[in-house]
Amino acid sequence: MKGVGQGAGLRAGAMMLALVTGTPAWAACQSSQQPMVEGIQRELAVNGFDPGGIDGRFGPRTSEAIRQYERAAKLTVTGCPSQELLDHVSFHLPKVYSRVRPDDPTPETEVQAGLTMRGFYVGAVDGRIGERTRAAIRQYQREANLPVDGQVTPELAQRLRDDRATRAR
Repeated sequence: MKGVGQGAGLRAGAMMLALVTGTPAWAACQSSQQPMVEGIQRELAVNGFDPGGIDGRFGPRTSEAIRQYERAAKLTVTGCPSQELLDHVSFHLPKVYSRVRPDDPTPETEVQAGLTMRGFYVGAVDGRIGERTRAAIRQYQREANLPVDGQVTPELAQRLRDDRATRAR
């Protein structure tokens, strides 16, 4: 995608300056709009890159997730959020997934992705069902007036695909 590398030289120079001055490299990124950063965090998480939360705040974990995505997508590695990056992670086909996320959808990844898009789950979509995923499932089940058991089922995955009533938090 043309444009993703534009401004990369300036950001790279800022990062070199940050390294020389002892400032963290992620701090050299231009300050970004919270909704854009939140969108990048959400898409990174769905693709299996863990930004450390979906809160719109840019920090070292989001910067590292961006760098991991940029490397996997063969983009110029900056670690900085941008509208071009958001467009790439959102619309580029084929999708670029982290090595921890299975390429083919499973009920587990579909449930984690659906919960992430609605703001219930924070973490990389990797198909591994741990306590964070189970807690997110239980919270979704409570808010959707479903029986609360915290279990991944094909029916839950389908409900999350179909459920437009339970919007993102």
